[in-house]
Amino acid sequence: MWMIISLAFIPFLYFILILIFYVGWRFIPVFNLKTNESCSLSVSIIVACKNESENLLSLISALENQSYKDFELIFVNDHSTDNSNEQLLPILTAFPKSKIIDAEEFGKKNAIKEGILKATGELIVTIDADCIPNVQWIETIIQFQKMYPSDLIICPVKYEDKHSLFSRLQLIEFTSLVASGVGAAGFNMPILCNAANMAFTKKTWLESRRGLHEEILSGDDIFLLESVKKKGGVIKVLKSELAFVTTQSSDSITGFFKQRRRWASKSTAYTDWQIIFTAVIVLFVNLLLMVLLFLSFFYFKYLALFSALFVFKYLVDTLFLNSVKSFFKIKNLWIYSLLLSIIYPLYVVIVGVTALIIKPKSWK
Repeated sequence: MWMIISLAFIPFLYFILILIFYVGWRFIPVFNLKTNESCSLSVSIIVACKNESENLLSLISALENQSYKDFELIFVNDHSTDNSNEQLLPILTAFPKSKIIDAEEFGKKNAIKEGILKATGELIVTIDADCIPNVQWIETIIQFQKMYPSDLIICPVKYEDKHSLFSRLQLIEFTSLVASGVGAAGFNMPILCNAANMAFTKKTWLESRRGLHEEILSGDDIFLLESVKKKGGVIKVLKSELAFVTTQSSDSITGFFKQRRRWASKSTAYTDWQIIFTAVIVLFVNLLLMVLLFLSFFYFKYLALFSALFVFKYLVDTLFLNSVKSFFKIKNLWIYSLLLSIIYPLYVVIVGVTALIIKPKSWK
């Protein structure tokens, strides 16, 4: 009986969830930058870095080329053991308002915290050290904040296409996460944001500081979102290709799983029911697929049930991704989505279970 109920109820809830993401995505208009309109705002860019010597020069170059120049740049070095500090020193001359801070405490969350506390900007924008922003990134965020004053702005992130099967599967998976977060926010139920590209007022962060779970290694983004939601703050999505930052996918399966476990490890501290509901439904529908696949080896009838649920989920997921593919510049979606659909159930279950058992000890 429980199997019959699960087969009907869990896929139905999953369909409703994806439908919410689809409607929310369509509801949010694309923000068009008005290039002839001058906007100024006190803004601080915070970059937490740890052993990022391979990426810093590219980021610094992208920041030098920003169309909006009047920003404070703060690099917080989290006890790097490479030559990151040596590469950071030239920014003191390249940017009139810049600071290099050697973090006192350990971890990305603490590095961002120390940067924010020393920032002078009214608006804080965070970006990861391995990201490359669009040339009009800062200008777009500032103009959006001027037109739609927000406590927290969710900005888009995408993976660089490295033209390998592994990187493109990661690209599809990461796009589904980012697009789902945007869609959920568009439906007035924000559940995801990414510190690799987000903006918030310093006042909002200070008021939310007690709810950021500083004892947990990661979660500087989701816990802030939770806190802003609880306080009834204004959360907006900046849906613009000009606001993109491009980041790097993992080069190894080990690195990929380590990162995803780190992301999932903070889930036990979530208190927002919409975030919890989404995580539970996604886990359960993939767990149901794994159970049906296992039972198929012993009872032939379960193979038909597994096949039906697999095709249903593949179509629902891919149709949603198809609606966002032009924004994220995805190619050959249906093929890569099929390959990902084969791997995804096992991946979700492994990450979900191991994240509860193995707690990360570092953010790099």
